[in-house]
Amino acid sequence: MIKVNKIRHVLAVVIVLVALYLVVSLALNVGTGRKGDKVLPALPRNIELSLKNIHYTETKDGVKKWDLFAEQGEYDKGRDVTRLRGVRFILPGDARSGDITLRADQADYLNASKDVALAGNVVATSVSGMRFSTGHVSYLAARSLITTDDRVRYSDGRFDVEGVGMELSVKSRELRILKDVRAVVRPAAKG
Repeated sequence: MIKVNKIRHVLAVVIVLVALYLVVSLALNVGTGRKGDKVLPALPRNIELSLKNIHYTETKDGVKKWDLFAEQGEYDKGRDVTRLRGVRFILPGDARSGDITLRADQADYLNASKDVALAGNVVATSVSGMRFSTGHVSYLAARSLITTDDRVRYSDGRFDVEGVGMELSVKSRELRILKDVRAVVRPAAKG
């Protein structure tokens, strides 16, 4: 029969070996300098959410109003604004005029009104050949209107217009350059 004293000695040896194993394992893991997963930087206090590769589509009564793409975005809950970078904003057109695609360095999407304010190297193009460039524009969703009070250069096939301030109706494609207007109209090709 095994004595109780021997069982205690065997158990003590087993406990010491397990403890030694744990200490050695921890020392090796910490000592080798293994780092955990990369820690993301903290968001600023006013930013609720940060995303990459964003695509947002606005529809009304089953009809697409626009598509908004961005490389990065941050949602500011306090202001209810989404700040976007690397922006492409597409407004659908008809078969004649085609879609209008606006590109900009950044944009603010105002969530409540669904307005979009684009800034930084704004360039707009369409399949029909329309093109304009400016420093910043705003898309007013309630009126389907693109506006700017900045200097703008606009071209559309046979004419080029430059001035300060612009209003472009997305639905009718009517354009108004507001002041300091200079235009060049080329004659139609014969033939």
